[in-house]
Amino acid sequence: MLYMAQSGYQPSEIVERVKSYQAKTGIMVHLSFVEYEDQYNLIIRSSQKPTADYDVILLDLIWTADFAERKIIDPIPLYLESEVKRGIIPEIYTAFQYDDRIWAIPFLANFQLFYTNTELLHEAGFDTPPSSLEEVVDMAKAAKEKGLIKYPLFDSFRKQEALVCEYVWLVGAFGGDLADSRGNINLATGPALRALKFIVGLLEQGLMNPYSLDSEEVFASEVFLSGDCLFTTNWTFLSGLIKESQLPISKSGKASLIPIYRGSGRTDNSSTVSGFQGLTVTRNSLHKKRAWDFIRYLSSPEFQRMHLEEMSVWRQVWAEEKTHYRDPDIELKKKQIVGVHNRPIHPQYRKISASLQNWIYEALLSNVSPEYALNMAQREINRLIQGD
Repeated sequence: MLYMAQSGYQPSEIVERVKSYQAKTGIMVHLSFVEYEDQYNLIIRSSQKPTADYDVILLDLIWTADFAERKIIDPIPLYLESEVKRGIIPEIYTAFQYDDRIWAIPFLANFQLFYTNTELLHEAGFDTPPSSLEEVVDMAKAAKEKGLIKYPLFDSFRKQEALVCEYVWLVGAFGGDLADSRGNINLATGPALRALKFIVGLLEQGLMNPYSLDSEEVFASEVFLSGDCLFTTNWTFLSGLIKESQLPISKSGKASLIPIYRGSGRTDNSSTVSGFQGLTVTRNSLHKKRAWDFIRYLSSPEFQRMHLEEMSVWRQVWAEEKTHYRDPDIELKKKQIVGVHNRPIHPQYRKISASLQNWIYEALLSNVSPEYALNMAQREINRLIQGD
């Protein structure tokens, strides 16, 4: 098994589960822990060999169409597909769906939430966190005008995958999606343009910290925990850090998290972006049945209810009393996850993402207009897809 050693369920937890599986079945599981940046190339190299280096891999949802189209992975067996559809909400499992099949069993339900420094919010004159993007702007302006904080917002806008993630939930917040159900990209829409103009506007008004343009998610979380911004969005890991950290904002209980609400007063639903991970079997594995059996054991509700620092993918775990005790934010997370938006599910996603990152970033630097940036990105993406 090839597993990422950075986020989600920790290597020590995977090792303990493997020991349990080995004791139960007598089947040895050899684990390889690597950094996220190394995973993709290791999987590609393994797929080119007659016999796979890895029978089981941790699959980032953005690789699903790529690996399925190139016959690197197998779809999940139909009996497991039935279990997944019965026990997991469509908003999660469809992220691993391509060409009418599901290609991984969901394992990690990672998505973004909206975080508020409530002490700064109260000092700015507000009793409750914002319920729309318009209120985010109004509250940020009030905090800035009162001299409470120079830059009320901080986020991860470095030119990397994190930037696309932020853009995806914002497009969703304005009522759109980057791609249709077939993965066709359409940036010539109102929501796509409004989302980019919104970020540019925050920077131009001095509401978004310009250091966000060189920040990734971990640094953004540290800025929030240190009390140096009023608002941020980040993955679910920050909610755990708030509870565990000894930094100022967590020690004094000055943080709250809410769903990311839509713009234009549309509080009927929330918007977020998926960062899900799944478990799947490689096409050139010689141990496919054993591999799927192991995945079933590792991804089970039994394992996930032992590690409630992460949100389980299983609905039955959400409803359990222990879950509500260990994770008081579970109802909020359930509300947030139904508004999830995926990055385009397309075999050429890595190249699509590179184009989006480049042109969105150029607009954030004010080197080009939002209209020009999206027009150029659309042209490049069209050429990529047509040349596929």
